[in-house]
Amino acid sequence: MQNETQTTMQPETRSETKTTKCLNCGMEFEGKFCPECGQSAETGRFTMKFIWENLLAAFLSKDGGIWFTLKNLFTRPGAMIIEILNGKRRRYFSPFPMLIFALTVYILLASLTGSRDNYRQAEQTYMEEKTTNKDESVELSTDVEQSKVYAERYNRVKKIGGNCLKFYNNHYTVIFMLTLPLFLFAARVCYGKSNRRRYYRAEYLVAITYSMVIVVIYLWLVSLTYLFSESISDRMGAYMPFAFVIAFTVCLRKMMGFSIAKTAWRSLLAVVLYYMTLGFIAIIGIIFGIIFLNKFM
Repeated sequence: MQNETQTTMQPETRSETKTTKCLNCGMEFEGKFCPECGQSAETGRFTMKFIWENLLAAFLSKDGGIWFTLKNLFTRPGAMIIEILNGKRRRYFSPFPMLIFALTVYILLASLTGSRDNYRQAEQTYMEEKTTNKDESVELSTDVEQSKVYAERYNRVKKIGGNCLKFYNNHYTVIFMLTLPLFLFAARVCYGKSNRRRYYRAEYLVAITYSMVIVVIYLWLVSLTYLFSESISDRMGAYMPFAFVIAFTVCLRKMMGFSIAKTAWRSLLAVVLYYMTLGFIAIIGIIFGIIFLNKFM
């Protein structure tokens, strides 16, 4: 009789556990997050409130997101990068989305302030003056047919160079992203063989990308300064290589294990090597352009 009583009371005391089916991977689980893919259990339809709350969380959260990453990037950049390389990544915004965000803000600031438009206008005026001067010199040598041919080829090459410069000015952010491999090459060469063995190329690239974020934020200041003083903004723009050196130094010092002075010196060498490599690529492009024009034009 006692056994029957126990068996009849057992279903009344048993508590049913609530499970949730993940809408992303289909796994049934208990708790607030799916153990398979990490998606939240509370996943409903998109509403304006939901989008606004997530946007604020991404920017203003003190425990992670863009604001948290920016704060650590300027207060403890070296320690932050070491933590990311050691696996503590959930709280930090990923390097490449962070760089894209910084570049997007820079494009908006440059468009609103007109700083890039002013630079393009000055460059266009310079190119027009050079073209006018060259046209005058061509007219002086029109008596010789061969010199006319050379002058035409030179003007074509110069036009190609002007178009390349115009493309660089109009697509500055794209060039910025495309030259990351050059910075990676320069950093791996200049920071020593022992560090090349300690860190993968991708780990170097993480630190370099965060360094680029600092440089782009410096460009924010250049654009904002343009609202108050064009001359000061131009001077700040001229100090871009030093911004690279400072950004490399603060981000890679702890990673490399060097002193501040040694890291700054190696960073300066890396920036110089970067510009030398970029210039070499540009010269090779111009040479191939001349060869192409001489053969087919």
